[in-house]
Amino acid sequence: MKDVTPKSNLEILIKSLGIAIAIVLVITLLRLAFRIFLSVVIWIIPITLVLFIYHKFNDK
Repeated sequence: MKDVTPKSNLEILIKSLGIAIAIVLVITLLRLAFRIFLSVVIWIIPITLVLFIYHKFNDK
């Protein structure tokens, strides 16, 4: 059953602040992970080419 008792403004404000902080933390972590991925993505193509050449000439 839904709680229908009135809540104080401070309780609502604290709950909203907690949710806002959680949303900002999630966005920050996603941006950080994306920035780290972009800094490493330039290594994917050279490593792929080296592995391709290695497997092409060493597989018998």
